[in-house]
Amino acid sequence: MQEHEEPYIGLIDIAKKTGNGSTDHEFVFHYSLIVENGLISRKDLSHGTLNEMGASFTLDGTVSFGNLQIRLTQSGHDFALALKNREVLNKLKTELKDAPFKTVFDGSQKLLQHFFKKKLDQLMREEPNT
Repeated sequence: MQEHEEPYIGLIDIAKKTGNGSTDHEFVFHYSLIVENGLISRKDLSHGTLNEMGASFTLDGTVSFGNLQIRLTQSGHDFALALKNREVLNKLKTELKDAPFKTVFDGSQKLLQHFFKKKLDQLMREEPNT
């Protein structure tokens, strides 16, 4: 979603690109976690239940997705930015692989802050004193 040209993307478009949409249980599982942790919202910045976020469940367990326009929240952008950083991602995979999501999220933000602090310190050492 971060590379998408528009600020919003249709949920159905994501579901189609990541699998076979309504029958892809892995997508439903991950989408549920994304919704539950507030990493996406609707255009009006609201978020809520899976139904409110475009997933419809039938009595037989089938799931279908509407073309709800969604966006990453600030937390979603922050988490995506952390995961894009190879150093942070490797630490999360090795050191926090079995940790609860909140720990992984908080850890990703602290690791990213540490990474950028090192970069800033390096930049400050490189600048000539005036």
